[in-house]
Amino acid sequence: MKSRMLILLFSVALLSACIQKDYVFFGESENWRVQYVVTDDNSCNSTKGYIKYLNNDPLPEQLEFSVDNKEGASISLDENGMFFMPYGCSNATEGSELKATIKWNSQSETIQLQLKR
Repeated sequence: MKSRMLILLFSVALLSACIQKDYVFFGESENWRVQYVVTDDNSCNSTKGYIKYLNNDPLPEQLEFSVDNKEGASISLDENGMFFMPYGCSNATEGSELKATIKWNSQSETIQLQLKR
């Protein structure tokens, strides 16, 4: 009986150590909506997210963006005005203050990303 209890407690402790935690950062301006998800996975803190164009003006053909103070990338939006960020790594955690910078058609915006709770 004691060995079963010990195995159960050990299993629960082991499983709880393997649970990943997602931190969802979100920001919006008149022109853009940004969601950036950081998964605390005890290695590189993997990331994913999206950028969405909100303005009624024609979609920009090219834009540059950077999130989490990473080097900017030149990308194109899909027909719905969205770009899904490829998976990456980040140093961001729950207490991080993140900004997204988007440059398009000789314009630029920096959007503060807030942790969604």
